Amino acid sequence: MDTLARQDHMAGTRDVALQKLRDVTIAIAVAATAAVGLMAWVSAATIPGTPGTASLTGNTATVPNSQPVTSGDDGFTQAPPSTRQFGPAAAVTGGSR
Repeated sequence: MDTLARQDHMAGTRDVALQKLRDVTIAIAVAATAAVGLMAWVSAATIPGTPGTASLTGNTATVPNSQPVTSGDDGFTQAPPSTRQFGPAAAVTGGSR
């Protein structure tokens, strides 16, 4: 009889431990999801991008050489593509001294 009681006790202890492990796993998954959501929210709030409800202010007429910002304009000008042609690539061995 002692063996049956001991096995029953061990089975109960194992079930409690497995339930604790499941609870910890679920808590970690919920915390990780919340952390990812928080980081996404902070990133969206702090990384510059297209203006949402807050828009650019100021008078563009008072700034010399300014142009109004359009929805596709990032404010950076790009140089025209280079028309310079280069010769074939060559491998060079050895280092500089």
